[in-house]
Amino acid sequence: MRLFLAGLTALALLTTGCQKEATLPAPTTVQSRILGRLWLESYEEEQPGTNTKVFRTQTYAFAVSRPRFGFQFDAGNVFTGYQASPTDGQTTVPGRWLTTGPDLFRITPNHEPSTYTLHLISVQDDVLRVQILP
Repeated sequence: MRLFLAGLTALALLTTGCQKEATLPAPTTVQSRILGRLWLESYEEEQPGTNTKVFRTQTYAFAVSRPRFGFQFDAGNVFTGYQASPTDGQTTVPGRWLTTGPDLFRITPNHEPSTYTLHLISVQDDVLRVQILP
């Protein structure tokens, strides 16, 4: 009887642990969670004394303020940066991105001599936390 119950338990575990491949969730990567989305700095949420920047998607209800720094990663390693212009507007800075680690993105602006790295600290729903490294 004990052997019979052990067999039933094993069968139950096997059948509940098996799912069809189509019903399993697709693996998500950092890239798939940030690509094609415009991220704007939410400086109101940043903690003084840290070098962690907070970004939200453009659909977030930001308070009215000066133009916000932002960026967008697109397929084909296309990067678009957004920064305030001298006339309180926004300037577009095209460039390229390249992953240099699981959460490191090397940014090379097209018409500027300097490059920098974005270290992605966390991506949760529509909130992205990064550190900007030299």
